[in-house]
Amino acid sequence: MRNKLLLMFISICIGALGVYGQGIGDRNRPAGRGSYRITGKIYLPDGTPAKDVSVTVSGAEFNGAAARSDLDGTFTISGLPSGNYSVSVREKGYANESEFLTIPEGAISGQAFTLIFYLRNPGEPKRSGAAANPLLKDVPKEPLAKYTKAMEKLSAGDAKAAVPLFDQAIALHPQFPLAYYERGSAYLKLNEPDKALESFVQAVQQKPDYLEAKYSVGYTQYLKKNFEVAAAVFDDVLKQKKEMAEAHMYLGISLFQLKNVDAAEASLKTAIATKDNESTALAHRFLGGIYMQKKRNAEAAAELQKYLDLVPKAPDADRLKSTIADLKKKG
Repeated sequence: MRNKLLLMFISICIGALGVYGQGIGDRNRPAGRGSYRITGKIYLPDGTPAKDVSVTVSGAEFNGAAARSDLDGTFTISGLPSGNYSVSVREKGYANESEFLTIPEGAISGQAFTLIFYLRNPGEPKRSGAAANPLLKDVPKEPLAKYTKAMEKLSAGDAKAAVPLFDQAIALHPQFPLAYYERGSAYLKLNEPDKALESFVQAVQQKPDYLEAKYSVGYTQYLKKNFEVAAAVFDDVLKQKKEMAEAHMYLGISLFQLKNVDAAEASLKTAIATKDNESTALAHRFLGGIYMQKKRNAEAAAELQKYLDLVPKAPDADRLKSTIADLKKKG
């Protein structure tokens, strides 16, 4: 039984590395099936992307749907029929935002309709476009137009078309950290981590306090399995913003891969204590693996079950259920 549990532990950890790109803290979530999609991006008042923000869509002939923004502030709600919709964004500490959007009858099937939201501090007047984003206020008109078009393509899921538009914006205005950052996001969606990393690094070089770009450097190094570098970057990110749950989680996973198990456990537990939802589900999975390694079987079973509660459609859900049952038998 001891050897069996050890093999399960190894299998769980390998399996977790195989699913990190399938919706948990992932930038590349594919759109669901449906006739039409509403996509978009949400920004914080400082111009950086707003992640894990609640978005709801409601319509007169539609029961409603909800999503949360990903690490780069993007969201997608799919399976929508034509009609009139209200799209609302809610985030604690900021003014509520709503936009109305019409999906016309006869629109091309599968078409995406894009919205951009800029969060405001309570009491601040509503703004739109470049005036709402401080990272765009000094960008000249022509590169701003290229950037805006690129963002439309990126929000609609066409990262390939977005990249050359970002290139053109940067060529016209080289001091453009937001364009570098978004180009990096596009390259990640195209599964080109080396090019993504180069863009994120350029964004940080131009704006050293650009937290989201710095985090993305760490995340990309994590994807490339450069765990020592990733851990150092995430540690630096957390010095700037200690309540960033995803940074704690990926720091913990990176430390685990470096065989620093006790420090990994502490970071993973901090991630969950800071925010316990789908975006930090992998923390439960890796804690389960750590507790299996430490022969704390009841705790391992509980953590793996929590992971499945948050990600019920995990690719290896059946195998994990079997592992949980064996851990409970072991006691």
